[in-house]
Amino acid sequence: MNQNIENLLASKVRVLRSLYVWQGRRKRAEHGRLDRTLPDIRDLERKKRLHEYRVAARREKRLRKADEKKQRKLNATILRRMTRNPDKYNKNAERNRLGAIQLERRKIQDAAVKQAQRLAAVHDPSGLMFNVGPVVQQEDGSVVSAESLRRRHEREAAKAATNTVPVEQLDKHDGMQSVEKAQAGDTQSQIKPKKLSNAQKRKQAVLQTYPPPPKPTLPEGVSIPDGEEDWLTLWDLPDDQIERRVLRAKKRKAAERKALRAKQQSGKADRREARDEKRKIYRDIKLVWKSIKEEQVRERTRLKAAEEQESKKIAVEINDAERRVALDLCETLGFTIANTPGTEEIKPRALGMRGRVVNFNIIKAPRGQGDANQKSNKQIDLGGAAGQAQEHLPPTHDHTNTTANEDFIKLDVGPGQDHEALNYNHKLRRKLRRALDNVQMQKEMLVRQRTIEYLQKNELKPPAELKTDGKPVNVRGMRVLENGAIETAKQERVRARLDLAEFNQASRVLRKQAKQCAIEAGLRKHAELTGRLPLKTSSTGAEKSTMPAHIAAGVAEVMALAAAADNNHNAMGGFSAQRSDEMSPESSDELNESAG
Repeated sequence: MNQNIENLLASKVRVLRSLYVWQGRRKRAEHGRLDRTLPDIRDLERKKRLHEYRVAARREKRLRKADEKKQRKLNATILRRMTRNPDKYNKNAERNRLGAIQLERRKIQDAAVKQAQRLAAVHDPSGLMFNVGPVVQQEDGSVVSAESLRRRHEREAAKAATNTVPVEQLDKHDGMQSVEKAQAGDTQSQIKPKKLSNAQKRKQAVLQTYPPPPKPTLPEGVSIPDGEEDWLTLWDLPDDQIERRVLRAKKRKAAERKALRAKQQSGKADRREARDEKRKIYRDIKLVWKSIKEEQVRERTRLKAAEEQESKKIAVEINDAERRVALDLCETLGFTIANTPGTEEIKPRALGMRGRVVNFNIIKAPRGQGDANQKSNKQIDLGGAAGQAQEHLPPTHDHTNTTANEDFIKLDVGPGQDHEALNYNHKLRRKLRRALDNVQMQKEMLVRQRTIEYLQKNELKPPAELKTDGKPVNVRGMRVLENGAIETAKQERVRARLDLAEFNQASRVLRKQAKQCAIEAGLRKHAELTGRLPLKTSSTGAEKSTMPAHIAAGVAEVMALAAAADNNHNAMGGFSAQRSDEMSPESSDELNESAG
């Protein structure tokens, strides 16, 4: 009883479950989507397993075929080595042999027809005597058949007609038919034909059969021109003779290739030596260019340094004059360094002394500047020459030496170290002199400021001499033109561009000449090695100089041009005119000689 009840309940549950699944699938189908149930999932798993099996099978087949191909290749190599047969294994050897015979026969037939057509154009343009049809001789001397010429004209006319018909001239009925054809051809165009490679197309062209043309005839009294092969006698050759003819042509081409390789290998060493000679010549010319350029750079650097030094000297003199004028003007108004408050608080400080403090009370100020506090018994003149520097360092344990106390500065370096020996070389003296100059300039600027404040307080305009710079202003890079005006920045850029363009033009001419000289040297070397020119047995110092005279002159001229572009202080017009006048006659003659 209980078992029956359980079976009944189980059947009802199954019915309700199936009904629920059916209703859910119907609702999902109405909404446009259908979820997968358990049977669908099992089907997908089965399909997935089958797909994996097929993929594995294809991979196995591909690997097996690759191994078989490798083994066939190895077997063919072993067979060629054993039988000394250079031909590779080919499973289509017979088909290729028959195709080569057929292709050679077709070539013979085409050559015989063309030979007969050329004879017919001279003796019988109608072609009846030679059985080739009417022929036409064109303007360039070639001979073609009238039929092929007619077909060519028809193709050209059809192509021109399709390209020149406008769209507006198309009939509506024709347009509808074209649309219908396009719609009908959509389904066919979806299946794209398989593309063939060029090698496959050549094989198909070889294997394709054509009907043989009619055999030309050679009438009596007409002979083949001297130097031409009689293709009419080869028309009826059997297959074995045509095969021998093909093999002879292959052997002849192989022999030509071998001879070409041997010829190339035989002259390889000579060509390499000629190439090295050419490169050596060009490299030597470039080294000469480099040496001349380095010399010009050194000279330009020296002149630029001298000019910079002179410019700095002039700027210092101008600044000293302006400072003296400003101090005199302040003194006339009653302001001096001695009576101006705040000047005593300005103390010198030497930079770069690594924390050591210098006692400036025992140092004599530079000559010609200010009236700093001086001590008559201990003074060090910082304006002396560099040769007056103290080079001797006394021992540090001897503190009783009086010369050490007089020659060296007392430093506040802490207890236990009363003195430290300092070498008054040019670096230390320049450092101390710069510190004293800065203090003097700050004091003067403070005096100027007090004077300007006094004038402004009394509603007076301060003179321009009080507003000049305290430090020297070095104006560098400014050139003076012929009219006495200062060159502007734009004029400087234009001049630089003109100089660079002229220099590049001359450099191109030099490079062209150097390459031509190197090529000539390489050709001469190759001719000497191949025996076309007598080989030079001895080489002197004069012969080792490989650069021609006009090349060396051109190199010196271009480098002088580069130096003059930086050192010239004249107007830019005069510079360009001068260079053009200098280079025009001589350089043109040199170019003509090198080209000749």
